Amino acid sequence: MTHDFVVVGAGVSGLTSALLLAQHGHSVALVEKSGQTAPLLRGFSRRGVHFDTGFHYTGGIGKGEPLDVFFRYLGLSDRLSLLPFGARGFDTIRNVRDGFEFRFPSGYGPLRQNLLQAFPSERSAVETYLDAVRSACDSVPYLNLDASLDARGGLSRVFGPTLKETLDSLTADKILKSVLSTHCLLYGVAPEEVAFQQHACIVGSYYLSANGIAGGGRSLATAFDARLEELGVETHRGCEVTSLSVAPEGALRGVRLADGRELRCGGAVVTVHPRTMLEMVPEGAFRPAYKTRIMGLEETVSAFMLYSVSDIPLPIFSGRNLFVLPSADSLRDLGNRTLEESPLYLTAAYARPGDLPRGFIGIFPMLPETTRAWEDSRKGNRPGSYGQFKEEITRRMENLIKRYCPELAGATSLAETSTPLTVRDFGNSPSGGLYGVKHKVGQYNPVPLTRVKGLYLAGQAVTSPGVLGAVLSGFMACGNILGHDRLIKELKRCR
Repeated sequence: MTHDFVVVGAGVSGLTSALLLAQHGHSVALVEKSGQTAPLLRGFSRRGVHFDTGFHYTGGIGKGEPLDVFFRYLGLSDRLSLLPFGARGFDTIRNVRDGFEFRFPSGYGPLRQNLLQAFPSERSAVETYLDAVRSACDSVPYLNLDASLDARGGLSRVFGPTLKETLDSLTADKILKSVLSTHCLLYGVAPEEVAFQQHACIVGSYYLSANGIAGGGRSLATAFDARLEELGVETHRGCEVTSLSVAPEGALRGVRLADGRELRCGGAVVTVHPRTMLEMVPEGAFRPAYKTRIMGLEETVSAFMLYSVSDIPLPIFSGRNLFVLPSADSLRDLGNRTLEESPLYLTAAYARPGDLPRGFIGIFPMLPETTRAWEDSRKGNRPGSYGQFKEEITRRMENLIKRYCPELAGATSLAETSTPLTVRDFGNSPSGGLYGVKHKVGQYNPVPLTRVKGLYLAGQAVTSPGVLGAVLSGFMACGNILGHDRLIKELKRCR
């Protein structure tokens, strides 16, 4: 059987692409190496507590906001129940050295008010920054359905200015700059590397609203699965794509699987890591310069992560996250710091949807190089030296969390830990980057259109990390197939 399209990879970007193409009458096959779709969204459970690994909360899903419109268009909304995060403080920033705390409220108006109250002498900086974030978001097609479909916004992500340069031009207040940069931890790129445009397009959605989903990432994965079945998408789970078949004239004609089968198709949307995609195409399909650029793409930071359970409810994490900065400089040179100098992100874990949190996840950004000594090992077969290293890191993480968060003392106990090697092996990220390919000034990331006729790319490397970024990448890729004007016109009916 020949399909109109094959989608490679069933993460959020692949699931979105499959639904978009199927909704428009195309026959679609979806291929996923894991035994289930959206494996990172589903997380894992320990001692009766479920830990989300690919979804903690999202911005821009309030009524009429971009992700809400996308989900309604895809037929997912009625299957999801939102859990609004604290309107007066969905994220708390705790600066340890300076004894300073700040809460991010929902909405640009309340955020402006909180920032001016905390930094009364920085009115010009605060207002200029917030206006610039809104303007940047408004310039992005699909995030703003009335934005122009040109490439200028993409160029500003390559040429800058960086977030650091922008903030340095607005204020000399180190604490204010650290507060406005803290959400770099949501995409794993330091303020001195990320373009302000890229930062703004990510944080701007959280400034609109912040919400969780009842049941977490599992509920979102289940909603996608139900919609795939409704639309008749042929799903191949536990199947690895080994190569793409390209005709001599340069057009895609099929996808080959590890079991020897070939799925013939007229086109494919490939959502795997760009370096993995290169391994799938035949020699000569891309120019040497393009291959060199893709192979040279830098990845984001990785992380040491601690998963903890509690015998009692943890209301401190109910509807909010905690970001701990040892000092105002903690975000500089992100990942390349000692554990004690690293920032920390803490988010809730639940035993049952709707209950108060009964655990948390602690994430310390760290470069993948920290586990380079064991990079040739694989899960289930690590040497003893790695186990000793992991035990020492775990002890230090636990001590730091107790020091930074005395309100958790005695309430929690360790359930699991992970390192950059865990991220690499479970997240299909070649170098162990927590958010995959880095978006930074000076780096040209891939775009959806490729030189191979019928081959399109989607995924966080094309747009940005997070559920919103992954969904957006699916729309960007499929817009080249279905027509951007057509998709945008149809999306406007869902506002």
